[in-house]
Amino acid sequence: MDIDSFAAQAAFELIERQLPDAGKDQSVAIIDIGGAIMTLNVMRNGQSVYLREQPFGGNQLTQEIQSHFGMSPEEAEAAKRAGGLPDNYETDVLAPFLDRLGLEVARALQFFFASTQFNQINHILLAGGCAALPGIDEVVTKRAAVNTRVANPFANMALSSKIRPKQLTSDAPSLMVACGLAMRRFDA
Repeated sequence: MDIDSFAAQAAFELIERQLPDAGKDQSVAIIDIGGAIMTLNVMRNGQSVYLREQPFGGNQLTQEIQSHFGMSPEEAEAAKRAGGLPDNYETDVLAPFLDRLGLEVARALQFFFASTQFNQINHILLAGGCAALPGIDEVVTKRAAVNTRVANPFANMALSSKIRPKQLTSDAPSLMVACGLAMRRFDA
């Protein structure tokens, strides 16, 4: 058993290598956007220097799909994941949600700056189910004014021929915690 943020932190060592200078002496914000909670974990030289949770996540998008298109919660969640929503979904529902998400990220970073001696974030890594939303990295980059990328702990791993690379890339940000749990060490 482990805490989600600690497991994601363990998977961070796989992503850290993908950053310029392997993230050395840089502040990297891992933002895990789940169903109901957005977690900000700021890492510096492999250590967490700040951790904060905010009540914001993909459930808000599901609720907006429900109300905008008159769907049940199950239908809205399925449509969000599989697609097939009306043409105005991106402009009327997704774009405003992404803008609010970018605002929430910027707000979380302001709390970080006000609560610590740090005054800069060098990189933002997006994880969790919402990180797979199209265009999320561009919106967060614009709102937070920090280089943002979607986390992929599997980027430098050799893949079995049974793995579908495109599907893994799509699922990778939501598998940060699972990847961190798989890396769990028992040497205390």
